[in-house]
Amino acid sequence: MSRLDDRVAIVTGASRGVGATIARTLVAAGAKVVLADILVEEGEKVSAEIGEAATFAALDVTSEEDWSRVVSETLAEHGQIDVLVNNAAILHLGTLENTPPEIFRRVLEVNAVGPYLGTRAVLASMKAQNSGSIVHVASIDGLVGMNGVSAYATSKFGLRGLAKSSSLELGRSGIRVNAVCPAGGNTDMYGPWFEKLAAITDQTQAYNENRGIPGTVAYEAIANAVLYLASDASAGVTGIDLPVDGGATAGKFILGFNSM
Repeated sequence: MSRLDDRVAIVTGASRGVGATIARTLVAAGAKVVLADILVEEGEKVSAEIGEAATFAALDVTSEEDWSRVVSETLAEHGQIDVLVNNAAILHLGTLENTPPEIFRRVLEVNAVGPYLGTRAVLASMKAQNSGSIVHVASIDGLVGMNGVSAYATSKFGLRGLAKSSSLELGRSGIRVNAVCPAGGNTDMYGPWFEKLAAITDQTQAYNENRGIPGTVAYEAIANAVLYLASDASAGVTGIDLPVDGGATAGKFILGFNSM
């Protein structure tokens, strides 16, 4: 059963979008959740809306010092950390030649180095209690390639590698590590490219429709997948990639073939 009663979770990138939905879902399942984000005002608002089971902590996931502080504060308040959800991420859309090295490095810092730092930060406490679940929010762009997302895809492929390798290292300490790979995520991430994306709406719509379950994937579906991996319902599961993509990575869909 996907319950998290008496569990304590840290969710990064929890001030909006998928992260906020994950935080709400884990609280609804019985957990106490620390919403961690660089967006302080938004995060404090979401935390207040959720209620007393939620608290907010300012966190730059690329800062080892920030991670140490948030983990120390969480342990001081709750005495344990049972779940870490590495959800915080940034997006860059652009061809390889239009992606400057500093932007490529920044995407890797947030999307891959951040989860690495977070995982290291919670290890001592999880090992001490001989239990824990770490869930990385990756992407279908970490399962299959696509043009225009080289920096983002590189970071998400790397995040999956981190999950698999660390799951083998940590399993004997009672710690499970898995990756959720959704199609779509926080729409605010697309903000800088809205104008350009509007010019190719027909192409982006076709991309979303050409899958087993047409359309975009709801935040709640992604959050429920995280809940499954965070809970004892997945007690025997570690090192997996769980696509939440409406079948986008299952293969190609040809409408006419359905009438044959």
